[in-house]
Order: sequence, then C-alpha cells, then structure tokens
Amino acid sequence: MKAKKSAPSGRAKIEKELKDALGEIDEEGLLFLLRQAQVLIHNTRVDKLNREAGTPRVVTAAAPEPDRPAVSIETSEGGKTIFLTLGRSRKVLTPEEMKRIVQICYAAESRSEALRRLFTVLARERKDILADATIGNPDNPLLVGLFEAVRARYRLEDR
Repeated sequence: MKAKKSAPSGRAKIEKELKDALGEIDEEGLLFLLRQAQVLIHNTRVDKLNREAGTPRVVTAAAPEPDRPAVSIETSEGGKTIFLTLGRSRKVLTPEEMKRIVQICYAAESRSEALRRLFTVLARERKDILADATIGNPDNPLLVGLFEAVRARYRLEDR
C-alpha cells in the first residue's frame, strides 16, 4: 500500500498557488504584485519597530457615513506631522508631503486630472498609503474624499 502524499497546508499551499498563478500574470501584473509585497514587508517592519519602541498601533473607531468614506487631515501640535485618515487607514505625512498633495489638488485643470496625478504620485512615492487604504485606482471614493478634504482645508499661497 502506497502512502498518500499529504496536501500542502497553510503557507506552503498559498506559496504553491501563487507560483502556479505567476505564469498567467503579465509583466504589469507582476510589477503590481511586487509593489504590494514591498508595501507589506515595509508595514511589517514598521509594526515590529513600533512594538519594540512601545508605540501603540492606532485604530480608528469612527464609522464613515454610508455614502461618504471617512477622510480626515489632522496636524500635530507644532505642525511637524500630518495625520491622514483614509477609511480605516491612518498614515503619517511630513508637511512637505502634504504641500505636494495640496499643489497637485490645485494645479490640475480638473478634478479627474488631479485625481490621476494624485494617484500616480502616491503610487510612486507613498505606495503604503494606497495599499493600506486599498485604493486601486484614481476614481476610488477615498481618493476623491482626500481631494475634497485638501481643497476644503488648504489654499495655495499667492506668490
């Protein structure tokens, strides 16, 4: 009697399924998966450092209105840190990063153009924001909410 080979379980099963799927994914899809993996690795390292430093993980409890996702922008005392909440994700930005977002929201000729630019810049410079808030395209309601929150809160300086 032959011994049955046991089916892979847990992590091994997922790794096998991922390897099997790779052959059917085009280069753009592979690049997307690689970026997502990099974001996950980065977030895991940050969480580990925060635990070691004793920094509590922030979880927001406020539920968004049914037709409007929660988006908020808060500035720390002294203005050295900006807290950006997109749905259930809370991210920290520097004032320079927020200035860049404000410029994008005002520089475009239309809202849709601003959303495309905002998505592109975040995908290039702050993939973690898009990944953690599960924003996969420029038309995502959270990105629209960010645009509206920025326009409501900030103005471009006259030069």
